Amino acid sequence: MAEEIQFIFEGGLAAQHRMDFYEFARFQYSASRLLVKLDNFRRTGRFPKRITSENEHRITVRPFREGSFGLDIFAPVVMEGLRLAYEVPISTLFSYVVERVFKPAGDDTVRESLATQRRLIDAYEANIEGRDETVSRTLDMLREEIANGREINSQNRDLLERLNAETERRAYLEGQRDVLRRFTADQDAELVTMAAPLLKEMNVPLRESAKTVSVRRREGRGTTQLLYANRQMADEVDVAIVDRNLSTIDINVIQYNKENGWGKFRNEEWDGLPSFNIPAEINVEIREEMISSLNEDLVEVDCYFVRSPARVPLRIIIVGVRSIDEI
Repeated sequence: MAEEIQFIFEGGLAAQHRMDFYEFARFQYSASRLLVKLDNFRRTGRFPKRITSENEHRITVRPFREGSFGLDIFAPVVMEGLRLAYEVPISTLFSYVVERVFKPAGDDTVRESLATQRRLIDAYEANIEGRDETVSRTLDMLREEIANGREINSQNRDLLERLNAETERRAYLEGQRDVLRRFTADQDAELVTMAAPLLKEMNVPLRESAKTVSVRRREGRGTTQLLYANRQMADEVDVAIVDRNLSTIDINVIQYNKENGWGKFRNEEWDGLPSFNIPAEINVEIREEMISSLNEDLVEVDCYFVRSPARVPLRIIIVGVRSIDEI
């Protein structure tokens, strides 16, 4: 039994079923290394130091499809006679690292896009902004526009696809959280540190060959969108190093989006308002505590520091939160 992972490039040369040879080669090399490393991780809990002919992964590809520029990859979900360290599809691990590496559409991004069409920003400000479930409400608004035959521009089509991918990916990961929570701190850090540069490299075709890339999972008749990105989103990917050790710090939570798990905080040792994110499979479990933290001056969080290659702290990944009063 196999799942299908589809990489679909659209716009630019890709709309003519063509890609720049060098850009596509860079994408294909990085994508293959990422999927093979993820496959080895689910088998053994580790990454191979080298990828050689002895690493048999049974991941195959079929010829390119007409239309845009699509590459369909087939990966076994289960393997006869092989016991996996983690019984998850490769697409789950792909979603796991994407969730930690790609920044979601924040309130500023949503407003900036909707502001390009007056009726949309007016509707957003009147009925959505500042209320609960802003992501799902924005999605509903954009889908209703299309269903009613009203034109939305390219910026808002991008926003629709991006929010849809983020929503479907989080729901997919939440369904796998029992397995994903078994990863150790070292494994989590190593996954993100390994995947970030490869994910960034996979988006090289967005320089000239295509405007957007979409990654989808297909198994049977069902399809899940795992990623939608344009060049701006790809450029925001941090080639980062995640600390192996869990840190506990006190923070003042300034913003928190309960749908996507991202927010901003203050801490006396950090300048300005740095960002935090809570992975989807964890966010669903600590959502209520994070909402309560907005009414407290300080809360204690367990987190991993995400650093630049020069070891400069960039943001934190929160995996636990407690009220100071409970300590």
